[in-house]
Amino acid sequence: MAFTIPAVVTEPELTTWLVEAVGEHVQSDYEAARLLLATFDLAAKEGSSLNNPHEIANHIASTPSSIGPWGPVDTAAAASLLHDTYWITRKPADYAQRIIDLPMPVIVSRHQCPFCRRFTRADLRQVQDHMTRCWQNPGLRCCKTCVHHQDGSHPEEDESCRHPDGPEENYRFPVLHCPLWKKEN
Repeated sequence: MAFTIPAVVTEPELTTWLVEAVGEHVQSDYEAARLLLATFDLAAKEGSSLNNPHEIANHIASTPSSIGPWGPVDTAAAASLLHDTYWITRKPADYAQRIIDLPMPVIVSRHQCPFCRRFTRADLRQVQDHMTRCWQNPGLRCCKTCVHHQDGSHPEEDESCRHPDGPEENYRFPVLHCPLWKKEN
């Protein structure tokens, strides 16, 4: 497969194309830049800019206008300024096949704690580590899975143990491996 360098578009060719695409006057700088980039590649003659729609729209907007600032820009004058600033080449005929449509779908594997169902991570080791201290894990014999647990869902209640032989007042919640633990039904 031979590689060919596309020919630079001449100013009259660019002017003719722009007049056909947008008319005698450019009404919207960004729309004109979008139309240009659908057909042409614009590389700055000075600097490293390539196909920057905002920069192209700013060049079109900076074109002197006979009406004054903020008025429609003469298309031929805009084409002249663009031709002086950029190397303009046509996109290849098979351009649509060369590019990949983005965004591409990405499949991500995540792992979830089977006890609380709230802790999920992409890294399996982090989930396994969480499972060794998850309050919902019945193997840990933790307060959250005990029949004696008072959850503190009411404002006047604190999270505590209702077992008569339960831990002292100053215990740190939750208690793991509690000898008084009894499975919830």
